This record gives sequence, C-alpha cells and structure tokens, in this order.
Amino acid sequence: MIGERDSVWSRELQVALVPSAAYQRLVSSPVHGWGVLRRPALVVLVIAVMSPIMAVQRVTLGLVATAALSWSFAVALQAVVGIGLIASAPSRRRSAVQALDLWFAGHLPYSLWIVAAFAVMVVAPFGLLGVLIGTAIVPAIWTAVIASAFCRIVLGTTTSGARWRVAGHFVAIWMITASYIAWAAGGWSQLLP
Repeated sequence: MIGERDSVWSRELQVALVPSAAYQRLVSSPVHGWGVLRRPALVVLVIAVMSPIMAVQRVTLGLVATAALSWSFAVALQAVVGIGLIASAPSRRRSAVQALDLWFAGHLPYSLWIVAAFAVMVVAPFGLLGVLIGTAIVPAIWTAVIASAFCRIVLGTTTSGARWRVAGHFVAIWMITASYIAWAAGGWSQLLP
C-alpha cells in the first residue's frame, strides 16, 4: 500500500513493478504545490550525479550543479512531451500539473538504465557503446508498460487510446534523442556515412 510515510522511491518502485495498481492508489492522493517538482528534480539529480562520475570519476557540488544545468533540458523535453500526452486526454482524473507529477513517477526504468549505463562507461568508456545503445530497449519497453497504465488510470483513456498515446510518446522521445545525437555529432551527414 502507498501511504503518507512511504518514500518517493517506494512509490516509484511500485509504479515500476505494478503500474496499474500503483497509479490507482496514487491518483487518489494528489500532490499539491511545490511537491509536483520533486520527481522531475530527482531525475535531474540522478543525471547530474552520474554525469561527473562518468566524465571525471568524481563528484563535487560544482560538477553536480553544472551537470544539472547542462542536462536539465533533457528533463524539460520529457516534460513537454508528457504535457502533450496529458493534454490529449480531456477525461483525465487529475489536473495537468498533478498528472505530470504522476507521469514522472514512471521514470524509474530509465533512471536505473542511466545509472547502469554510466557505471559501464566508467569501466569501458568506448568498448561497450553499441551494447549500451542496444540495452536502451529494456527501459523503453518497461516504460511503455508503465505509460500505458498511466494513460488508462490517470488520463482515463481506453486501452486503444493508451496504445496510440504510448506509441506517439515513444516516437517523439526517440526522434528528439536521435536528432540530439545527430546535432552533437555535427549533423546527420556525419552519422549516415
């Protein structure tokens, strides 16, 4: 059961393991005020701590702050795509802001993948890059299951509506990711040959 004394992680773990049941409980106890920022902030924190570990194998407050500022756009893009998904369902059971908080409750698969990927890159910086990219399918599928439950429970969509929304989310996130990688590499012309 999800109670007031449960930690954010236990709620997110429940969303990851039993998304429909967890969202049923979470939707009945909405978060108000600044509390809606804690889950996106936690995602930024995971990225901000792991980035310096991967890059220089140490963590300082300055490096974490710089990484947080540098990578906050990734969480902002996830929020924008999430807001688009939420706005597409006028029958949702919570306000858009509360629904966005619940949307980020489903980020655990990618957070775990980020931690694992960064740990592997510390050990073998270049040798396993293809493996890391290939393993991204695991959190993608896991997140699709969570997102489907989110759409059905929080947004009140049909199963078919949830499938379409999850597919749209998947395409949007991966197109943005691929475009960012291409941009960072100097354009698609640098990647395609």
